[in-house]
Amino acid sequence: MLDRPEGSALAQSSRNLSKRPCCVISELMFDDTELVLDGVVRWMLTDRALFREATRFILKRKGDPVRLRILGEDYPAVIQGTSSEGYTLSFNSPVPADIVEDLVSRHLTDE
Repeated sequence: MLDRPEGSALAQSSRNLSKRPCCVISELMFDDTELVLDGVVRWMLTDRALFREATRFILKRKGDPVRLRILGEDYPAVIQGTSSEGYTLSFNSPVPADIVEDLVSRHLTDE
């Protein structure tokens, strides 16, 4: 998805965390409009996440600046791609690994 220098701290921290399936209730807020989408984070790493909108229809978006709100905390990001699974987001700044681990561990799912 995003090219990371092999030795960078971001590449190492993302590599140490696995994409474990989770279901974290969240909102996706588009910076250029008043649009707010309710949904869930399906997986999350320090540098990216997968947000699934809570409706059957997914808007085809790419490159849009957004904020992912989880438990009242905003994480600025950009939509990297859209698929039937949801929006793949790239965070503007890495989310600390301990926060990601805590969120994912508390909201693990089987799938």
